Amino acid sequence: MATKMSQAELGVFNPETYANGDPATFGLPLESFKYLREEEPVCLHKFDDPLLVPELYVVSRHEDIEMVDRDSETYASGLNSVNFWAFAPIGDAVGAPAMLTQDGEKHRETRRIVSRAFTPKMVKGLEDKFREYAVAVIEPALAKGEPFNFIDDIAHLMPMQALGDVLGVPEEDRPKFFHWVDQFAAPFDTRITPSFEDVGKAIMELFGYALDLEKLRKAQPGDDIMSKIAEAGLPEGEVRGNVVLLASGAAESTRTSLGHGLHELMRRPDQMAWLREHADDIPLTAAQEIVRISSPFTHLCRTTTKDVELHGVELKAGSIVAMLFAAGNFDTDAFDNPNDFDLTRSPNPHLSFGRGPHSCLGKHVAALEIKILLEELLQRTKDIRPAGPISYIRDAYSRGVYQLPVTMEAA
Repeated sequence: MATKMSQAELGVFNPETYANGDPATFGLPLESFKYLREEEPVCLHKFDDPLLVPELYVVSRHEDIEMVDRDSETYASGLNSVNFWAFAPIGDAVGAPAMLTQDGEKHRETRRIVSRAFTPKMVKGLEDKFREYAVAVIEPALAKGEPFNFIDDIAHLMPMQALGDVLGVPEEDRPKFFHWVDQFAAPFDTRITPSFEDVGKAIMELFGYALDLEKLRKAQPGDDIMSKIAEAGLPEGEVRGNVVLLASGAAESTRTSLGHGLHELMRRPDQMAWLREHADDIPLTAAQEIVRISSPFTHLCRTTTKDVELHGVELKAGSIVAMLFAAGNFDTDAFDNPNDFDLTRSPNPHLSFGRGPHSCLGKHVAALEIKILLEELLQRTKDIRPAGPISYIRDAYSRGVYQLPVTMEAA
């Protein structure tokens, strides 16, 4: 049996762990994850910070995370925090319930409404637009002829345009819309959000804008998500909550995946070479592997609806359970050689999009976006190399990349 590690030594909920992550392990504390899976698969963590929940139980094995995620009757989404923050921009407590904080029939009803914007025809129709956006952000970056930050110049701009289309945000509003999203996506990194006053202000601005956008789409409907929400006549609180959820989840996850993905490709010339060989039609296995190693959100929380025992640990009703997706994504019982970056990995049962009733509705759109951007990027370059070290967002929930300096040579 391994020597017991303290919560401080594990560091899986310490923002500094991820801010100072080792690029050789994808910026993740893989040894801490291994310890948790093998020695304490249900591990109590306590916090002494008014911004965080008092305590939670961490589940880290792939099979346990999937079980918790699928069993919404025992492990509910709508009773407490969605992550380890004591505050949340969505949920009943702030009058902004969203799909992620709903259970049962109410959740299924909202999901049905939003899913109307994710039909195969709609997703297919996005492909040409995504290519236009990819070219529009890649060409100016290449034209610089000097090192640039891949995150600011490409990885941030592409999702902003793509999600703007999917959500129905007019192009002229997208810069301010995503500035608000950025403010609360990483509330513990002062380089992005100077204070919690700024976090609160950004959330309120986004709440107000969500209602304005609903009115616009009632008057000018389209095939986008907000048009479907406006047509369904959801209560104001649900309009606010779902806009915040969809904007923050989709924008942050795609940007994060692109950043970690390109960084790993530069570290692994064999994988970069394989991807270049397939640049005319990149297999979707590549996007899935990038999303796995990126683990854009380290965890989500559920709350027990009754007393339950898991691996000999008694969880009382009302206990918060954190599904540590990032640990499950490197579980040797679910993946062969999980610490390897393998763009051909199949099957790839990663947990980054969720596995239960709350699984990401836009996962196919996100994968398509990653695929298209990489195709256009590799077709327009003959060399991509690092121009400085990667730096990560200071956060234990969102796995964002702050800077990824690169030099690109046009084809």
